[in-house]
Amino acid sequence: MGRVTKDELRDLTGMTEIEVGDSQLERIIADVENLVDAYTGKPWSASDQDYAKIQTVMRLLAASLIYESLPLTPETEGKAQRYHEKALLMLKAMRVLDSGPLKRL
Repeated sequence: MGRVTKDELRDLTGMTEIEVGDSQLERIIADVENLVDAYTGKPWSASDQDYAKIQTVMRLLAASLIYESLPLTPETEGKAQRYHEKALLMLKAMRVLDSGPLKRL
């Protein structure tokens, strides 16, 4: 099982399978997990001290990508950026960035 689940992302974003398909969510989850591992310089596992925090970071980054993939509407405007900024703040607070600042996804 991945470190982030489709159900967690659906709960966070409120998106249904009609709005964002399972295969799209699976790709986003895989991309985010790989990205966070690369930028923090380590593969995260449940035995890591900050595992719960890194899961939250991954959820926030995934939500950012979900909203980036949607058409811009008054309801979605700015949401991708807000989720991305929250994730960056958490990573900075955790001091786990390995290779400089996490670029805009």
